[in-house]
Amino acid sequence: MAHKRIPTLLLAIVAGVGVANTYYLQPLLHIVSVALHLSGGNAGFLITVTQAGFVVGLGVLLPLGDRFDRRFLIVLSLLLAGLFDIGAGLVTGTIPLGVSLIGVGIFSVVAQLAVTYVAAAAPPEVRSSEIAKVMAGLLAGIVLARTYSGALADLAGYHSVFLVAAAASAILALVVWLRLPAESDKHAIAFVDMWRDGFRLLQREPILRLRSFLGMLSFGAFSIFWTTMAFALSAHPYHLSSGLIGLFGFAGLAGVLSARVVGALADRGHTAFTTVISFALIALSYFAFFLTHDSIVLFVVLTATLDAGIQGAQLSNQSLIYQLAPGAQGRITMVYMVFYFLGGVLGSSLASILYGIGGWADVTIAGTIAGVLGLVVWGALALRERRWIQAIDHVDVTSGMERQSE
Repeated sequence: MAHKRIPTLLLAIVAGVGVANTYYLQPLLHIVSVALHLSGGNAGFLITVTQAGFVVGLGVLLPLGDRFDRRFLIVLSLLLAGLFDIGAGLVTGTIPLGVSLIGVGIFSVVAQLAVTYVAAAAPPEVRSSEIAKVMAGLLAGIVLARTYSGALADLAGYHSVFLVAAAASAILALVVWLRLPAESDKHAIAFVDMWRDGFRLLQREPILRLRSFLGMLSFGAFSIFWTTMAFALSAHPYHLSSGLIGLFGFAGLAGVLSARVVGALADRGHTAFTTVISFALIALSYFAFFLTHDSIVLFVVLTATLDAGIQGAQLSNQSLIYQLAPGAQGRITMVYMVFYFLGGVLGSSLASILYGIGGWADVTIAGTIAGVLGLVVWGALALRERRWIQAIDHVDVTSGMERQSE
């Protein structure tokens, strides 16, 4: 695999289309809450169940990539995600929609299968840059998902968003089957052993523990914002429609750009710098949101800086964890992303509760705390992490494989 040309563009599209499924609903929460007669921020729990489904997919489907051909898993996940999209596009009740969204979340893990495909295939010297390219596609999917869903919902209702997404997943599944090379040299690993290996990696690798916790904080901050942003922008003093709220997704282009920059810096060993800058952006953006009351321009700018910080933190984390155990990218990603999306579930749940109690101001305080906590935790362990990274750099290929088989 290392000597073959990696179809990075196709994998980036897979990551973008896959992850988009988990973000279509964010700018639509206001109109969904009206359609389903939900009060306050209660519709935000639909995002929570989607993220909960994604956590299940991470724990069940993602580690299978270390045993089975990821091309097959990607095609299967795209098709099943499309089926649940159809369900979300046809049902009319809150509970049936929630069930459909759980399924959508489970099979949206295809985005992470695309990331682990390139992490396994790319040579070590360019791995961070190649991952950054796929992550750029993933981030573009997040951006376009919000904009597309808001605009289409204004034209044809929110059900149409999921029906079109189902068609896109089916078409992409066919392209992947025809164009993506199959993986080889897979080893037979029992599913229970994959979970056990994942927990062993978590116990053995302090970098994985630290970066998983930082990932949980960063995605918690992300979910806090996007779970309640539609409510804030549809209320006084902004009074924006779903279509206009969806345009805020373009502010996420800052995250796409930051991913490329962070990837290049990570390949040069500057993850300490990118981590500090990323969490500082998260904390400062939320604090500025707390101080902002009626400026739509500033709201756009802060959305961009917040997304840049969150995506910078994500890529900083990934650039380090994929150095830990060659051949175990699926298990490493499973551990990391379970923490990551647990942070999302906690963040979206907390945001829904806080918005119902104190509105947007309480939400921004919670986000500020998440960013500051990330800086404090990383700062407390920064010197230790430097030693951990140096230890990785001195492990040769043979001893690395021994570490994997422990």
